[in-house]
Amino acid sequence: MGGIGSGARRSTHIGNVEQMLALDIRALRRLGVVRPGECTCDTVQWSIGGLSVSSARLRVDLSDIERDGVMAITGDMPGGAINQRVAVEMVPSPFGGHRCYFICPMSGHRCEVIYYAGGRFGSRDAQRLSYAVQGMDEVSRARRKVTKLRGRLCGSGGQPRPRGRNRIDTVRRLREAEREAKTLYLDRLRPLAD
Repeated sequence: MGGIGSGARRSTHIGNVEQMLALDIRALRRLGVVRPGECTCDTVQWSIGGLSVSSARLRVDLSDIERDGVMAITGDMPGGAINQRVAVEMVPSPFGGHRCYFICPMSGHRCEVIYYAGGRFGSRDAQRLSYAVQGMDEVSRARRKVTKLRGRLCGSGGQPRPRGRNRIDTVRRLREAEREAKTLYLDRLRPLAD
C-alpha cells in the first residue's frame, strides 16, 4: 500500500498562464495607457482567434509622481462583472524617468503582469498559476520546441521571417530539435515494443 506522497504528483496550481486573461504593465505603457504624471482612461479587449472574449475599462491615475498611483478596472469578464482597484508603484529609473509595477492585491508583491482568475486580478503566484511547459514531459517539450522553431521560420505571430545568418542558425536549431524529439519518442517506444 502506498503512503503519504506516493503515487501521482498532485499540483497545487489551478491553471496555466497561457489560458488566462492578463494585463501587462509594460504593454500598457507602450500603448500609452500608463503614463507617469497623467490620469488616463482606455478600454482593453481580449480576443482568442479574432473573436472578442471580454473587455474592461481601465482608469489609470498616476498624476502624483511622488506618491504611487492606482488603476481601476471595470467591465464584464467571463466570471461576471468586475470592479477592482490595483495599486501601481512608480520606481525612479537610474537613467531618468520611472518604471511602473503593479502591486498584487492578493499578496502585496510587485509584478509586471496580473492575471484574471477566480473573479479577480492577481499575480501568477497569488493566483496559483503555472506555465504550460511545467506540466509537460520531455517528448511534449521537444515537440513544442520544434513547433516554435517552425513558426519562427514562417514568420508567424507578427514577427518577420529571419534572414541571412539568423535563418541559417534557426534551420540548424530546427534540425537538431527534430532529431532530439525523434530520439526521445523512439526511446519511449522501445520498452513498449520489447
